[in-house]
Amino acid sequence: MMQDIQLTQQISRLGVAFLSNLAFLPFVLGIGILLGIIIAFIRFHRIPVISQLLAVMVEIVRGSPFLIIVYAVYFALPYIGIELGAFQTGIVVLSITATAYLSEVFRSGLMAMDRGQFEAAEALGMNYFQKSFLIVLPQIVKTTMPSIVGQIVMTIKDTSIVSLVGMVEIVRTSRQIMQLTLSPFTAFSIVSVFFILVCYPLIVVSKRLEGRQ
Repeated sequence: MMQDIQLTQQISRLGVAFLSNLAFLPFVLGIGILLGIIIAFIRFHRIPVISQLLAVMVEIVRGSPFLIIVYAVYFALPYIGIELGAFQTGIVVLSITATAYLSEVFRSGLMAMDRGQFEAAEALGMNYFQKSFLIVLPQIVKTTMPSIVGQIVMTIKDTSIVSLVGMVEIVRTSRQIMQLTLSPFTAFSIVSVFFILVCYPLIVVSKRLEGRQ
């Protein structure tokens, strides 16, 4: 009986820890979308030097294991005098990866647009910023929304790795559940359920959006 009560308490604590990790999302998505759009436009217009440098940086991030990026930010930055707390590290790391992937999403949306859209906007006398914000961006967001939702799901899953370098509540609580149940499978299954409850509805939304394209 006592063990059941303790297990219930730990599961409740795990749920709170999981929700606290989701606090990353508004910051990460805001930064990722903003920088992703900027990078996408720079690369789309092939601005000399800057475009090539950004392309290299994006490919490095996309080609690197996420855990390596986490450790690089958390352990390497202090050597150059930059000290980040656990929450700040989470925001920086998740924003780096979100920016890289979202920039490719937006760039693909730009490349898929009909050139006639640009010509029509120019014929109406729109300047570059009016054309970009009133004509181009709304269409890009609409066509790439399934991929954006997919990136949200990826970011949610990546928060479990960020927890290894400071946001330790999920890891610690999972170990306590293992000690109570003597079953690692039970502990990780409970953690998986929390992720499924949040991610599965988003996956369903993404598939429905793809069906409407």
